Amino acid sequence: MATSEDHDSVGGKMPVMCDPCGRRKKTTPAAVVCSTCDVHLCGECRNLHAIYAPGDHTFEAIDDVAVDNVLVDMQGLDRCTVHDKMLRYICKDHESLCCDDCHFNHHRTCKEFYKLTDVATDAGSSLLGSVEEVQIVVSKAKDVVDNCKMNVEGSEERKQEIISEIDRKKEEIIKYFDDARKRILVDLDEHFTSDKARLDEVKHGAESVQMNLQNLMSLNEAVRKNGTDVEKFILDFNCKQKAAVGTAKLTEMLSNNYTVKHTLEWNDHLLTIMKEQLVSLGHTQLPSTMDTRVENKHTVGKNKLICIF
Repeated sequence: MATSEDHDSVGGKMPVMCDPCGRRKKTTPAAVVCSTCDVHLCGECRNLHAIYAPGDHTFEAIDDVAVDNVLVDMQGLDRCTVHDKMLRYICKDHESLCCDDCHFNHHRTCKEFYKLTDVATDAGSSLLGSVEEVQIVVSKAKDVVDNCKMNVEGSEERKQEIISEIDRKKEEIIKYFDDARKRILVDLDEHFTSDKARLDEVKHGAESVQMNLQNLMSLNEAVRKNGTDVEKFILDFNCKQKAAVGTAKLTEMLSNNYTVKHTLEWNDHLLTIMKEQLVSLGHTQLPSTMDTRVENKHTVGKNKLICIF
């Protein structure tokens, strides 16, 4: 509430300014106070107030009004947030503080509508309890803020733990594959060594048959042209005999003249995991560490200040 006078920095008294002029950024000393509306007015604003403000008004000279010696800056709490006017009333029907415009526009039919000066007699005693309740809520709010910071830090730590866990599993999987590779290479070397020895033996046998028969073929032309009948008979006999022996050997060698195709077979379960999803991220919602209910018993009327975290 505005006061009719205040102490200046050197101990003197400063006149109270006109409220309407103050809202227009003017510094006009007040001449009267409307005790009905609890507003300070200069001469010009007094006339306008008597004409345009609703209701009857009682004006008193500034010097005739008892005032407090301390001016409190309410930081806008004492002004209507809708009309930017001083709060004069409380409507208990709607649990709201009202200015003159609020009263005229919205609360004329309300049953429990009172002047603040009539209901504020015990404000001093109730304010202490209200402040204590606010302090409790502020403390709880700080706990929530600290808890949120802690949770963010914990989430970041868990993120790094999950990344490390993935890297660790990755190294384990790589080791599994490396071990499998070494084992398979040993098996392949054994098979390839065995196959090479078998095929080398077949090749050498076939080369021996080939060389023996080619020697007979080299005599064929000479014996056919210049050989005697006996020589031709002997060559023919050897050709038939060695051809039969060579055919038998080749038939035996051909049974071992095969190649082995090695294939890699994957575990069906591993293939299923690779096709679907190897790793998934699960989510667990942890309960809040805060669960607080504060009730302000000092609030006017039935209203309660309830804060749930």
